Amino acid sequence: MKVYPLPKSLRDRLRHPLGKLIKNSMVNSSNLNVIFESNSLRVAVGDATTETLLSLGFPPDIEVVDGREMRVKRDLPISNYESLIKVNNPNSCLTEESLHAVSDALSKKMPVRIFVEGEEDLLALPIIALYPIGTIVVYGQPHVGLVINCIDQQIRKSVIAILNKMNVTL
Repeated sequence: MKVYPLPKSLRDRLRHPLGKLIKNSMVNSSNLNVIFESNSLRVAVGDATTETLLSLGFPPDIEVVDGREMRVKRDLPISNYESLIKVNNPNSCLTEESLHAVSDALSKKMPVRIFVEGEEDLLALPIIALYPIGTIVVYGQPHVGLVINCIDQQIRKSVIAILNKMNVTL
């Protein structure tokens, strides 16, 4: 299995939100309703993020979960997914297998759960690089809030540059 580790030089860059940060105190259905008012594809990366969107009435079309929250084992979010994809993806890496899973999820019956054995955090990057313009990608910023990204050419270009530094070609 081909593995692409995250270089130490990128770790600080990825600690900062790649999108609009909504602080935990401001995460509610009325604030998110404005973001999700379109019929855009909705993607959640992370167990707590998925659970939050579900609890507020915004079920993701694709959820990426690993049964952990800040590397501590937890129960998986309860959702009504139609398709399940299981992959291995070690901490601070992307694998060829996980890149294929992200791509394959678009052709599965939705909603889709991608269950990651390992760590799911970095899968937001290939999602932003590969999914249609206008897709809304949500992931958690630990202890701070939710990061919301509506994929556009600018964020895609920035993420592809990060992936290239990891030697990932899509």
